Amino acid sequence: MRILKIAFLTACCLLLSACSSFQLSLTDLMQAPKLSEDQAEIYEALTGAVGSPDIQLKYPRKGGYRSAFVMFDLDEDKEEEALVFYNVPSWGTNVRIMVLDHQGEQWVSVYDAVGEGTDVTEADFRILTGSGRHCMLIGWEQGTSENTKMSVYDYVDGQFRVLFESEYSQMLIEDIDGDKVEEILLGIFKASSKTGSIRLINETGEGLQSVSRVVMGSTITEFLGIEIGQLAPDRTAVFVDAYTGNDRVVTEIMVYTEDGRLRSLDGPYGNLDRQLVREIPVRCEDIDRDGIFEVPVLLSEPEEDEREEEDNQKNMVQYLNLSNPQELEAFSIAGPEEDLQEELAYFQFAPVWTGFVNLDYGFRFQFPEEWIGQVEVIKESGRNEWVFALRSDTAEPTALLRIRVYGLDEPRDVFDNVTYERLEKRGVYEYCAALVKAPNVPDLFRLDWETVQEYFSTLKS
Repeated sequence: MRILKIAFLTACCLLLSACSSFQLSLTDLMQAPKLSEDQAEIYEALTGAVGSPDIQLKYPRKGGYRSAFVMFDLDEDKEEEALVFYNVPSWGTNVRIMVLDHQGEQWVSVYDAVGEGTDVTEADFRILTGSGRHCMLIGWEQGTSENTKMSVYDYVDGQFRVLFESEYSQMLIEDIDGDKVEEILLGIFKASSKTGSIRLINETGEGLQSVSRVVMGSTITEFLGIEIGQLAPDRTAVFVDAYTGNDRVVTEIMVYTEDGRLRSLDGPYGNLDRQLVREIPVRCEDIDRDGIFEVPVLLSEPEEDEREEEDNQKNMVQYLNLSNPQELEAFSIAGPEEDLQEELAYFQFAPVWTGFVNLDYGFRFQFPEEWIGQVEVIKESGRNEWVFALRSDTAEPTALLRIRVYGLDEPRDVFDNVTYERLEKRGVYEYCAALVKAPNVPDLFRLDWETVQEYFSTLKS
């Protein structure tokens, strides 16, 4: 009988949630997740407490918690409570949150609250205050609003207490200063003005507050990503990658100062020696694994006669890091901004990696120093192959290397007179390369197979 009850409740949940914003594809329907025994009991307690059959379960769309049923020890009694995101259309459009506690042999509703939106975008639990308790963060979708709303709750005495609320486009939570209390970074985009800003949320004497706000200097259309990393040894910074109005990607860097604030390198007190832009959406990363983040930029603007090969030109990228970190000494001091030096800090960047990046097929190839400015990349017509050749005005430039990408089920051409060796197999692709043994290639530009393997890499998905 118990098994029949669980099966019935499972079917009810699937039918009820089908009307919600959680859309199931044909594959999802064929492999729809079944409720566990505990979830079935929780759902039965939910329906009993609500007293209405008109229930729609709501599923967070991203993050680590994707279920309508979230288990977490909210009150730190060493037993997990159950949180259920749901909606009763006859009561209104907003999502509700019910907290259920396991008492004796059954689940009992102990708290029920109305949320701030019509859908849940994400849910998380983090230590954001000196109390050491986990706060609950929920992202709410609010109809036609261009940003998501985020609410931070503390669960005290059996009730949710709002600690902080704000809109956001992107959110990153991390312990920036190593004090075991995490900070919140919010990227906020305004479509009407095509402006973006970064807010740093931290605990103050008056609770969780926005302690720093930096308006981005570039006109942007969307955030690509926000990362926290080392700009220089012992200098933490926020790296913000965003799309600009001309379909390029720009990086803005904000130093985390000693007084726990953010200060933009390119602003009233700092200036960059170049704009950090590129034409493909690659993000900042520690590409040479030395602990310092690098910023990708377009290698060079294509000349007029190179416009027809612009697709390959825009894939030529350099990764730069800060070459004069001593300028950060005065720039990132604690204290009010009026105490900063009167002269602008001038920040310079130097390349640490130059090469070809292909996002469509997920690989990149670093150029040896001798190749930079001397070698171009040409896409072979009709197949997924790229030829690395010496720059030349001739119709048939001298090839040095070929990189070929095969799909897993793609047949090999038995009539191909080029012999390829496998570099790597990842996901649905197999990456192969062939060194061209042309007699007229100067030794300066020749590579051996070990170097090809070293300079080739696949991109993180």
